[in-house]
Amino acid sequence: MGGPEKAGNEGKKQQPEAPKATSFDLDDYKIIKEGEAEILMHANNVVFYNKAQVNNRDMSIAVLRKFIVRRKQEQEALVARKTKTASKDTDNSDTKLGSPVHFDQDNGASNNGHDEVTKEMSQDEQCSISEEPTKSLGGKCRELKPPRILEALSASGLRALRYAREIEGIGQVVALDNDPASVEACQRNIKFNGSVACAKVESHIDDARVYMLTHPKDFDAVDLDPYGSPSVFLDAAVQSVVDGGILMCTATDMAVLCGGNGEVCYSKYGSYPLRGKYCHEMALRILLASIESHANRHKRYIVPILSIQMDFYVRVFVRIYTSASAMKNTPLKLSYVYQCIGCDSFHLQPIGRTVSKVLLLKFI
Repeated sequence: MGGPEKAGNEGKKQQPEAPKATSFDLDDYKIIKEGEAEILMHANNVVFYNKAQVNNRDMSIAVLRKFIVRRKQEQEALVARKTKTASKDTDNSDTKLGSPVHFDQDNGASNNGHDEVTKEMSQDEQCSISEEPTKSLGGKCRELKPPRILEALSASGLRALRYAREIEGIGQVVALDNDPASVEACQRNIKFNGSVACAKVESHIDDARVYMLTHPKDFDAVDLDPYGSPSVFLDAAVQSVVDGGILMCTATDMAVLCGGNGEVCYSKYGSYPLRGKYCHEMALRILLASIESHANRHKRYIVPILSIQMDFYVRVFVRIYTSASAMKNTPLKLSYVYQCIGCDSFHLQPIGRTVSKVLLLKFI
């Protein structure tokens, strides 16, 4: 769980220097164990720790484990397809000597009559690696590196420590916070968790929005878990995730998302909620629509893989891809809701639809 907004969200012109971890007396701290990680909580409870978010962290670890496995499968499938394409190119070169071969820098595929091979790849089979494909014959992906994870609002660093210690095959975990006390506590907890944590987790004091904007497409997974609304972080977050990477986002402002303050929800998420029995599902869809809207501004789109309403918050897991053509399908996913004032009946009116005319797909 990220720290309070005043601890991690307020940008400043001059950021204070990161505090240096110093020696400490264990008698002044209480040890809190969660999963395989342990943190030191001071008697004054200066750094925020949310015990209610244990299920949130457990769920995130399970999703990341599955994501790493899926990511490896996608890369292997892409390499197999590229190898098959390379072998076809070699066979064709025997009959078409001297025919030049050109490569597209965006996807590493040959433009010598083999673009259809790349187009046939399904959405789930895209290569979600941080490295660009090599420009050798066949366009094979480079060796898959361990995923880099960003916890944008770390507070005590418990979530980052659990990622490092409980997820096999994980790479670097970056924990950010804008509060000196939180960063000091995070660095203390990293040392307390031993060599594995020290090797994989690093803590920085910085504004999360600035850090994500200055590290575009640099992380395979970004975790947003603020104390309240994540709306101010979404634009930076969708830019910092690599193609095919995963964005994990929590919103705890359920009163706003469920229709208690419709005008506030419109200002934060661009949607006006209705009060109804489906208000929690609507909260999830409003958050997803807001993430999609921010992604579309950068020619990107999202694919939801898990959306959950639990206790006092909603949590969504989405994968982010870059495609100017696929981005145009966003209006097809959105609808207006018409709610009957006398009963629970409602009707969905899609914002847009497509009409096929010969070889032309028209959006209306």
